[in-house]
Amino acid sequence: MGVRIVGDVTRLNRALRKLAATRLDRVAASVGEVLVSSTIQRFNEQKGPDGRPWEPLAAATVAPRKKDFKKSGGLRKQALERMEKRKILIQSGRLRNSITARRDGTRVAVGTNLVYAAIHQFGGLAGRGRGVRIPARPYLGISRADEAEIERILKEALGG
Repeated sequence: MGVRIVGDVTRLNRALRKLAATRLDRVAASVGEVLVSSTIQRFNEQKGPDGRPWEPLAAATVAPRKKDFKKSGGLRKQALERMEKRKILIQSGRLRNSITARRDGTRVAVGTNLVYAAIHQFGGLAGRGRGVRIPARPYLGISRADEAEIERILKEALGG
C-alpha cells in the first residue's frame, strides 16, 4: 500500500519546507554553539584549531615595565605574578569574549567584530610604520573534534 494525495499540494509543500527550515535552523544554532565554545576553549588551551600551540609571546611583550620595579631594584610581587600568568591573546579577555555565532536561516558564521582580530588570526605587520611582526595565532576554525560534534548534531537531527 502507499499514500496517495489528490488535489493541490501547494500548502503541504509549503508546510514541509517550513518544517525542514525550522529543523535546520535549530541545527545551525547548535553548530554555532559548539563552534563558539570550542573557539573560547582554544584561548584557554593556547592552541589553534589544528592543535598546534600558538607562537609564544615576544620577550618585549612580557618584559617588566618601569613601574614593576621596586626602588631597591627587584621586581614587585604583582609584576612577577602577572608575567608568569600572562596568556597569549588574553590580556583583557576582550577578543576571547567577543566570539559569537550569527545565524541566517540555515547558515551559521562564527567570529568577532573587533577590528584587530584579523591580525591575530592571520598574522602580519602592525604598529607605527608596520614595523612589528605579529605571528598568526589562529583561533577561528573547525578542529577534528568540532567536525565530529557537528556530524553528531547532523545525524541526530536526521534521526540517526
